[in-house]
Amino acid sequence: MFRKKRQARSGAVLPTARGWLVLAGGVGLLSAGVLFGYRELVIRGAVAFAVLLIAAILVGRIRPMTVWRTVAVPRVSPGDDVEVLLGTTDNGRGRAAQLLADQVSGPDGVRLVELPAARPGDPGPTGYRLSAKRRGVLDLGPLESRRRDPLGLVATRRRSGTTERVWVHPRWEPLGAMPTGRTDDPQGIFDGVRAGSVSFSGLREYVPGDDVRHIHWRSSARHNRLMVRENVDTSHTRLAIVADDRAGAAGDDLAALDEVASAAAAVAAAAVHGRWSCELRLVSGRTSESTGDLAPLLDLLAEAVPSTDAQLPDELWRLRKRPSGDTLVLVSASINSAEVRQFAQLRDRYPRLVLISLRRYGTPIGAVPGVTVINAYDSRDLAGRWNNERWSA
Repeated sequence: MFRKKRQARSGAVLPTARGWLVLAGGVGLLSAGVLFGYRELVIRGAVAFAVLLIAAILVGRIRPMTVWRTVAVPRVSPGDDVEVLLGTTDNGRGRAAQLLADQVSGPDGVRLVELPAARPGDPGPTGYRLSAKRRGVLDLGPLESRRRDPLGLVATRRRSGTTERVWVHPRWEPLGAMPTGRTDDPQGIFDGVRAGSVSFSGLREYVPGDDVRHIHWRSSARHNRLMVRENVDTSHTRLAIVADDRAGAAGDDLAALDEVASAAAAVAAAAVHGRWSCELRLVSGRTSESTGDLAPLLDLLAEAVPSTDAQLPDELWRLRKRPSGDTLVLVSASINSAEVRQFAQLRDRYPRLVLISLRRYGTPIGAVPGVTVINAYDSRDLAGRWNNERWSA
């Protein structure tokens, strides 16, 4: 559970659409009365101004207040309810606003949730429930406190800058055995395991993002380019999962990406539960690495949206520049045969290549030398087909 507070920003008293009509009518009546010498029109125009003035006085400025929002569970699954508590404190400087409106942005668009604001002396905060209908991210906020006169002529609002995020993780079906590409080598050379901790493996050229503490300066001077020490931990097997988040190739891009995310989540969950070192990558370039916790990987899958700029060959090139690993799993709903052949060229970097092709949004992929191809209809169909594979090295 978490809570954030911030002082709300000031807001001016402004006419509503109805108020602007009354103001325009008053200006017209007053101008016509003065121009043509009709006292009745002058009086009616003055009354319109007086009504607006009284409404503005009744509404007044919303005094500075502290607004807060509490979300009990920031990570949920599709179909779950999200409980949100809202509260205001006017710091003893006047009554609270009549209405709170919380902005909710998610995969289905933006909407406002309105509810009465707490008043001085009320026993506690108010709240509302959200239904997490599909994978994605729900951004809650900013929060607005509002007040308007009984006639709806003028209104004032004050917006807070606080926002909270709720991750709606994809659902997945549990998988069985994992595809081991190499057996561990005590010398740490051909084990294909997690880089960066125990045994020295060799030197390689520096790649942006590498820890500068691993730069071997003497070798860098000799080769006239930055060289990095590569270490391995022989007790961990290394798995890389690539989720295809490209747009424009699978019809309903958002629905296709939901299935890709669910399939990738299933593989990631099996890897983390099996205590594998696991890296999750999106074709668009974002990455997340598990440190024994599945949540960071699922957060990335929840945040994934169809990308029009993502290119699979670019991601394959980035994978070739990465340290060699044990197993590489690519999950896609729109891959074609030519791209599969490009994927197969990574065999020299990853002894085990696995392609999960979701046929619901794409076409089945035939056998490819060096690649284990799993043609599943969707993420639910994946579990049975995955568990029927023989995953011996």
